[in-house]
Amino acid sequence: MGKIRNLAFLALVLAACSIPFSYTVDALPYLEREGTFQVGQGGINPNPKTLGPVEITWNPDSRVNLTGASLAYKVCFASKTPGATFAGTLSYTAYLGGSAGDLFKEANRLAQGSKDVSPLNQDQVCLEGQGNLTPGQLTAIQSGTFYVGAQISGDATSSQEATIGYRLELFRIHLSGSLRP
Repeated sequence: MGKIRNLAFLALVLAACSIPFSYTVDALPYLEREGTFQVGQGGINPNPKTLGPVEITWNPDSRVNLTGASLAYKVCFASKTPGATFAGTLSYTAYLGGSAGDLFKEANRLAQGSKDVSPLNQDQVCLEGQGNLTPGQLTAIQSGTFYVGAQISGDATSSQEATIGYRLELFRIHLSGSLRP
């Protein structure tokens, strides 16, 4: 009888245990990877340049409990207009939320970075950043449907009407938590 009780206790302990969970979602295939926008003496047009929202769906596993997530991104800008000179900054802001309609609200901002654009007349300018998801953003991911997007903005100007190209090189969400057996 003691062995059966010990086995029952062991089974109960194993059922209560959880295994650390880690998974990376590459959202790059879902997003607009390349595009252009205009910069002139009056600034960026449009400002902000909005990318998305893009819906991402998956089938959540009820055994997974997400406790944290982070985003890493990299976007590069290059001038498509020879002879143009640039001043000011460009900003890239990444968003993640539970609905398309309010994705670009402050509560859904995930990461933001900015950089001086004066080197654009000679070379590309790349922005890299990361951010941690809020509990609300984790809930959106755990629901099985969430939205991502970004905005390009800033006070960049150009000596002449110029076209700037952007290329998104990285947009990766790293999830962590636990998995119940």
